[in-house]
Amino acid sequence: MITSLLKNKKTRIIAFAVALSLAGFIIIYKISANTKQKDTETQESVSVQAKKGTIRETVSASGQIETANYLTITTSVNGIVNKVYVKEGDVVTKGQAIMDITLNSEGEESLSSARSSYLSARNTLDSAINTLLTYESTLISAEEDFEDEKESNSYQTHDERISYALAENAAEIAQNNYTNQQGTIAQKRTALNKAWLTYQAQSPTIVAPDNGTIANIVMVEGMDITNSLSERTSSTVASIRKEGTPIASLNISEIDINKIKVGQRVEITLNSIEKKTFLGDVVGIDKIGTVSSGVSNYPVIVKFDEDSRNVLPNMGIDAEIIIQEKENVVYVPSPAIVQMKGETMVKVQEGDDSELINVETGITTNEYTEILSGIEEGTEVLINTLPISGFTTSDDETGQGGSSRGVFPGMGTGKK
Repeated sequence: MITSLLKNKKTRIIAFAVALSLAGFIIIYKISANTKQKDTETQESVSVQAKKGTIRETVSASGQIETANYLTITTSVNGIVNKVYVKEGDVVTKGQAIMDITLNSEGEESLSSARSSYLSARNTLDSAINTLLTYESTLISAEEDFEDEKESNSYQTHDERISYALAENAAEIAQNNYTNQQGTIAQKRTALNKAWLTYQAQSPTIVAPDNGTIANIVMVEGMDITNSLSERTSSTVASIRKEGTPIASLNISEIDINKIKVGQRVEITLNSIEKKTFLGDVVGIDKIGTVSSGVSNYPVIVKFDEDSRNVLPNMGIDAEIIIQEKENVVYVPSPAIVQMKGETMVKVQEGDDSELINVETGITTNEYTEILSGIEEGTEVLINTLPISGFTTSDDETGQGGSSRGVFPGMGTGKK
């Protein structure tokens, strides 16, 4: 009796455990099924048409204007601006007076010191020139003596050979002295030019360093100019704008620098100039580069095609360097490309069905991929994600693929 009860109790426990396990399995199955159903419900694809147009690969970069053909006019004097002779927009020539400064005691002292240095450099040059004239006379005499020696010397006796050698050596020494003195004079001329520039920098009359147009006047009558004599500082008083186009420097990462070549076209925009895109060319590449905080950057020099008075030195710029560009090619959004088992494919829509088709690709950017073969213009392809912005423009627009600015027109969308 007791044994029978125990057996019945054990049977009920086993049955209960089996039922509980079955219930858990059913619950897990339903949750899994519901999840798959939700995933299926949320999955959607977009139908787009392959288009024909222009596609380009670009490298994006930022930098700044290095020079916009502005030449600064500086002075090292100390004093008060007494008279300004020009105004903004005036055309000036090299050496033309820009303004006069009334020097203070420090300015007068600096001017006197600079004048003394200039006069000393000029005297040194004059002395070197006089020495050269002496060496020239010695050289002429030595060469004549050597020519006479060559004509009269038979070079037969010991004394004749010594006499010939002495005349030859004298001519060579005279030539060396004359040549060396020419080099000394060149150095003295450089020193004199430097002394003259220093003297000019201390002059109370500031002159234009070159031809051009006055772009701005920084110092006006009555303003005080203060510079350090010991540290040789200088103050900007004006600037001259010369003819030419701006030059910019772009910072290129180590990932992209090997794509850049001299002669590539560049599209340039400035935050300070709205709704204006400038064109230019890559004219120089620094492949040594610099490293800052572990990041390598390589400067690339770009020259603008056109001049603009609104482009100023040190302005920030954004640029697109065109690496390659093709016109009249078939292309699709890059997300439409499927890589499967080493093959490149796109999913093509045919009625209610779809199939994967092998394609050969060309230029590939973040947005678009060129199709060399496999599908034609107008072929409906599927993308398993939502399209990027710009895919649903009207059919009558002209499209252009690119890494940052491309527009892919006429794309119809539809959920599958």
